[in-house]
Amino acid sequence: AGVGAVALYLGVASKKQLQAVLDAGMGAFFVTLASEYLDGASDELAQLKNLGAPKGATVFADMEGLKAYSTAGAISPVLNAWSKEVVGAGFIAGLYVGSPQGLTSGELWRLPFITRYWKGQGSTRDRNGDLAEPAGCGWCLVQMYPSVTAGGVLVDHNMVGQDYKGRVPTLVMA
Repeated sequence: AGVGAVALYLGVASKKQLQAVLDAGMGAFFVTLASEYLDGASDELAQLKNLGAPKGATVFADMEGLKAYSTAGAISPVLNAWSKEVVGAGFIAGLYVGSPQGLTSGELWRLPFITRYWKGQGSTRDRNGDLAEPAGCGWCLVQMYPSVTAGGVLVDHNMVGQDYKGRVPTLVMA
């Protein structure tokens, strides 16, 4: 049906689900549940190991909603610690930037270990009401609006492309 990849949420996805995605000829990448990155990456890294995720795959922290917005002043150090662990374990750290967004474009860009950015649906505004975009690199994934129902399942379609530096998310493939 034109689907080339599936986002698997850590803490929910099983090895059987990952294998089903791969057996269907699709790629997979990994995402934290919103707000689950706030306590470091050890749980996510254990889940990646249990899934058999290969090093080099992209893992996105899902930063959206009021918890992420209300912690804007403290979120950069938390994301830095999370992404440093992810990168240190051999994965690529990414960030899903939803709305409302507590970080400004400049603050997004200054996260030193995050190198892939995924734009959430609609207009992604920062705490000042300005458009939020990781200045200097842009998005490698963009979530399209609106969500649709396909086969009885609510689906968010995403477009994959190169960011301004030519980077794309790294998928797991069979």
